[in-house]
Amino acid sequence: MLIGIVLNALTFSGFALVTELFWFYIFSVLMGVSRSFLEPASRALISDTTQPDQRVIVYNVRYFLINIAAAIGPLLAVVLSLTGANNAFFVVTGVYVMYGLVISTLFRKYPFEEGDGVKIRPRLTETFRVLQQDKTFRFVIIGMIFAIIGYSQFNATLPQFIAFHDGFENGSRLFAYLLTVNAITVLVVQYPIMRFGIRVSPIKSLFFGVGTLSTGLLLIGFATETWILFVAMVIFTVGEVLMFTMTDVLTDELAPAHLRGTYFGAMGLTALGQTIGPVIGGVLLDGFDNVALPVFGSLAVLTACGAFFFAGALKERKASLALIEEKVG
Repeated sequence: MLIGIVLNALTFSGFALVTELFWFYIFSVLMGVSRSFLEPASRALISDTTQPDQRVIVYNVRYFLINIAAAIGPLLAVVLSLTGANNAFFVVTGVYVMYGLVISTLFRKYPFEEGDGVKIRPRLTETFRVLQQDKTFRFVIIGMIFAIIGYSQFNATLPQFIAFHDGFENGSRLFAYLLTVNAITVLVVQYPIMRFGIRVSPIKSLFFGVGTLSTGLLLIGFATETWILFVAMVIFTVGEVLMFTMTDVLTDELAPAHLRGTYFGAMGLTALGQTIGPVIGGVLLDGFDNVALPVFGSLAVLTACGAFFFAGALKERKASLALIEEKVG
């Protein structure tokens, strides 16, 4: 976690200082590396230090706080942009420095001890064998890759579409407002959707989520006026919450106690969707000359493919639970 925090601080200070495109590529790669350090470790830490019956709440509190920041961040960026674009990056750098100091202090004050009495480290070959045999988890990862391809359009294709669309004025400010609507919608719907996800099972929540996300993308394709974009953003966000409030819960549920870190790390493979999604969106924007419906309609269909893999995961999960009940019985 500390390595990830330091790398993030270096990344955003680099964004503030560089002026050549080459270095933006370098720091973008570094940002991805830092996320790979920070995200899986922080999620595994929550799992290891939280009682099983409290993990759903703790994961959702984490997601809730992230979206409070996401509601404030874009508006703050608009204000800071008036004093110079670099200032926003320096503010983020300062936040990461503070985060690192707080985490270091907490780790010294409360030394971390492995939960559940598990002290044996699995060999790498055994870890790959477990992941290879876990068909449910494999289906979930593939489904999430398709889902994140769709989700990545929010930060990649959508702002480009708005910027080059003749019907939308002041694109950067409009996109900042959409970011805020996204975050506020998360804060409003998160709790009821969390309760829904617990009731119907995390995998079903992912299934419904990718369908709703696809619907939001499709509606963007029909956005001829600004208000349609805001409606599409609300629907898109509901799909986002259906998926991401349950992803950590499902990973924790599927992972053996001694392989939690491995499972959360393997979930990082879904970043492949974040990598190829913007490329696909950019190709579609160029190929269809920024015409909304064919671009976002194609992205909606591609994203919806994730539903087939979540359906497969649900089938495998039911089969494995039935087998366990049979052995116990």
